[in-house]
Amino acid sequence: MLVILAILGILAGLFLFIRPVFLAKTPLNCNPKVSIIIPARNEAHNIGELLDTINNQTYRNFEVLVIDDRSEDGTGDIASSKGARVIRVKEKPEDFLGKPFACYTGYLNSTGDILIFLDADTRLNGRDALSKVVGELENFPGALSVWPYHRIQKFYENFSSIYAIISSMASRSFSPISKRVTIKGLYGPLIAIWRDKYEEIGTHKAIKQEVVEDFKLGNLLASKGIPIKNFLGGNDISFRMYPNGMKDLWKGWTKNSALGAAIVDWNVIIPIVLFLVGSLIPLIYLKTTPYNYLYVMYAYLIWRFLRRVGDFWFIVPIFYPIFVAFTLSIILYSFYATHILGYVEWKGAKITVKS
Repeated sequence: MLVILAILGILAGLFLFIRPVFLAKTPLNCNPKVSIIIPARNEAHNIGELLDTINNQTYRNFEVLVIDDRSEDGTGDIASSKGARVIRVKEKPEDFLGKPFACYTGYLNSTGDILIFLDADTRLNGRDALSKVVGELENFPGALSVWPYHRIQKFYENFSSIYAIISSMASRSFSPISKRVTIKGLYGPLIAIWRDKYEEIGTHKAIKQEVVEDFKLGNLLASKGIPIKNFLGGNDISFRMYPNGMKDLWKGWTKNSALGAAIVDWNVIIPIVLFLVGSLIPLIYLKTTPYNYLYVMYAYLIWRFLRRVGDFWFIVPIFYPIFVAFTLSIILYSFYATHILGYVEWKGAKITVKS
């Protein structure tokens, strides 16, 4: 029975992530103006490098708006020195959360036909990255988003590895049924949408109190029948998550798990859990031939998945049960935080979780 469960876990993983899709360069038929909107609060360590990658793009018909959300570290000054137009938020309406209001403010001050909402820790590594985004959207009447390639600098960051995989799986965009189901998920680091479609769903004003505004934005689009397509960042778009230590990584993924679980479809959660739990079963059979080959199969599968989502160290697939167990412990703790505590902590604030 356990062996069958382990095999089902492999099949579940393959089903959710068998068809990776990357941005492709396509000929542009027109030259739409793009408004790149970057919500930023205390992002002095990120904003300059991001703007350098934007300024290096081959596609030139764009404006950059950095929404400085009451930063205390010179974020706005750095952005201004890099040529961005800085909109400084001095007061925020009480019924708006910070990021949705920053995005909404960016929209109000923008002039582009296409709006790109970009997180400050994202990088446009490929010089044609922006051109590829515009090309993908040009003949597509909806929105797209990108799950960036993870850049790893320190060992502890490898503990994001399994989350990088299952986050990619969660939208169902890379499964064989992606073209036959309604895609509801968007990846927050980079969202590109036609201005008229953004206005049709009510802008960020419609999700002004949502912490996971990217998921809610995707749900709104789906409810209006507006199509979504998602991509992996590959060589074009990357980021580095939680660079401030293991505690930061734990709290960040706990927040994402607690808030995201209330939105993601059970049709996605069940195969993801099956993949994770199934991957631990081979530990029971390490000394039993031929079932010990299940470990090798999972290690190979995880290695293949990791190559698509980041430059994680080779130690991860070799000792993958450690990283899977870490991921499951975060999921269990987020369940506790959701249903017992009623909140998760992030950046010194307690975020209420709707159970």
